[in-house]
Amino acid sequence: MNKKFCNFDLPLFSMIKLNSINDLIKKRIDNCYTEVDRIVSLNKSITYWKDVYEPLRISENKLKKVWSIITHLNSVKHDLKLRVIYQNNLMSILEYRNWVNHHLGLYRLYKSLQNNSSYQLLSTIQQVALRKILSRYEISGIHLCGDKRKCYCRMMCMLSQLNTIFDNNVLDSIRGWKKIITDQSLLSGIPDDQLHIARLEAQRNQRLGWLFTLQYPVYLSVLSYCDNEDFRKELYWAFNTRASDQGPNAGKWDNTLVIDEILSLRYGIAKILGFNSYFEKSLQTKMIQNPTSILNFLKNLLNHVHPNAKKDFLKIQSFAKKYYSHKCVNPWDVKYFQEKQKSHLFQISEKELRFYFSEEKVLSEMFSIANRMYGIVIRERKDVDVWDSNVRFFDIFNHKNEWQGGFYLDLYMRRNKCEGAWMDIYSDTKNEDDMEYQMPIAYLICNFNASEDSGRPSLLTHGNIVTLFHEFGHVLHHILTSISISEISGVNGVELDVAEIPSVFMEKFCWDPTVLKSISQHYQTKNSLSNNMINDLLRLKTEQATHDLLKQIMCSLFDFKIHHEYSPKEKNPVLNIFNEIKQNTIVYPPFGDDRFPHSFAHIFSADDYAAGYYSYLWSDMLASSIWLHCKDLRLTDSQMGNLFLDHMVCMGQSIDFKQCFTCIKNKVVTTQAILKYYNIPIQNNLFFKLC
Repeated sequence: MNKKFCNFDLPLFSMIKLNSINDLIKKRIDNCYTEVDRIVSLNKSITYWKDVYEPLRISENKLKKVWSIITHLNSVKHDLKLRVIYQNNLMSILEYRNWVNHHLGLYRLYKSLQNNSSYQLLSTIQQVALRKILSRYEISGIHLCGDKRKCYCRMMCMLSQLNTIFDNNVLDSIRGWKKIITDQSLLSGIPDDQLHIARLEAQRNQRLGWLFTLQYPVYLSVLSYCDNEDFRKELYWAFNTRASDQGPNAGKWDNTLVIDEILSLRYGIAKILGFNSYFEKSLQTKMIQNPTSILNFLKNLLNHVHPNAKKDFLKIQSFAKKYYSHKCVNPWDVKYFQEKQKSHLFQISEKELRFYFSEEKVLSEMFSIANRMYGIVIRERKDVDVWDSNVRFFDIFNHKNEWQGGFYLDLYMRRNKCEGAWMDIYSDTKNEDDMEYQMPIAYLICNFNASEDSGRPSLLTHGNIVTLFHEFGHVLHHILTSISISEISGVNGVELDVAEIPSVFMEKFCWDPTVLKSISQHYQTKNSLSNNMINDLLRLKTEQATHDLLKQIMCSLFDFKIHHEYSPKEKNPVLNIFNEIKQNTIVYPPFGDDRFPHSFAHIFSADDYAAGYYSYLWSDMLASSIWLHCKDLRLTDSQMGNLFLDHMVCMGQSIDFKQCFTCIKNKVVTTQAILKYYNIPIQNNLFFKLC
């Protein structure tokens, strides 16, 4: 085992004192300012990598790790005190970022490093990183002068503040709605484990009956299984009007003006940098450089998926009418009758499938797949300080038993935890210098329903497993990097529209018959899924895929339109665009009060996926193409892993993605790949082609 394994410090979450955070972050930021001033003042005739990059890396890495802990805790253990600390220090971080990104002295040092004789002494990876650093300066407006630079920096600070306000409004609107039900007959159909959780939630609030919230697992369970249409409708209404001008808390945590201001600022930032739209600006860090290509890709996919989704919905309507005398299937009925139809046609449901997927069995098989693919071994470490008693930590070792890094695993929802699932970073690059030893550490966060029954293990739905594998793909991409320069290691610097490939690729295992057999074990009978059950689940994949893809297309088109066609002169552009796109994509009856944009955190609570939400579908097309290619060649998991590791996972952004992809699959990719993978009937022979 690597002797340094025991010398790398992980955060001591239980010892963090919030009162000292402000001073610590100020100290780290001041150190960064001082280091930049010192480097620029050296005024050497020839600039070397070790003179500029290395000292900055050390000072900024210390700041990043402290700030990572605060941003992480603000997402998983949110309270008002932490919120204030985060918001106050965010401004200091942003001021430093704007200062360093517009520091002409530092930019000129990097530029001179590119232009003088020392450039030839740099490794290929260092040269790539240098080009990335210079590109970042240029995209951030290093050439802006005077008032324009001040205006840009002011808009960037305001934008980050608004992102945080958007996030807080969504979180507060979720916390601000509760429903107590004391008549159990109104809860018919809801799974026992969800009722048990609702009962305990009521007891924690010193109430009788069952308490329901707007947390997504609760919402999904009620919408899928509750026989009471009135309750389904009430919950659907509350959930889909969160943080808006409609719904039970209309106007209380309203994101309407927040969204307008975010879009206005993004438009202004793009204009001041010389772009026609924020979407055009965003393409500077994407694989695809042409907005028209992205729109054509989405429209082509829509043309194939929409007719199939419409047929599926007509089948649901017919089923509901025939077997339940339900004449009109409304939005709050769709998931309910989908589940009923599953049970009727396939004798299978998510409720029953859960019994086969215990947390331990799923994790064991997921780690086995990673072992077969990449030759790594994943072991749990029990003595790690964590932020919640249900959080676990795992170390990753290579085939030589050398430590590669590790990750925290936080699977279950809590009241003070943000919605969704994500991978985040505590530390990024592999750096094995004695002075600054570091390995990559990640956070893998989900929001699954926890088992409150002490006599039963924690059970996952198949949808949970897909989510877990997806985020685990990001973790592997981050930790298995062979690059030691932060700007281009792991997930850093990778074009956003291909960054999802390793995660979407891992999802494919969740639908593989062999994996489904090995990953499943009934928690009582110990039997794995039968072949018939696996076949039924695979038949369901197509129907589920049409619904999921259509939702992703709708979100991607909405994101595209508001960031490419936004005009500050238009009144209510967001809802107008959203309703128009929904009318052309969604197949079930519209919900008039729908305020989905007001909680669309992917594009409004941060800038990563703003003008880039199409990346999920784009990456799925490429990942599907790679998966089908590997299956056609009948590659073993090990062969597939070697191919994927060498050309996709470990290289970070040290090599152009198109070059990496060509090494794996030297063929033209079209939308036919994603349609073929999901077995979606093709409407015509017209496909979007990636040349």
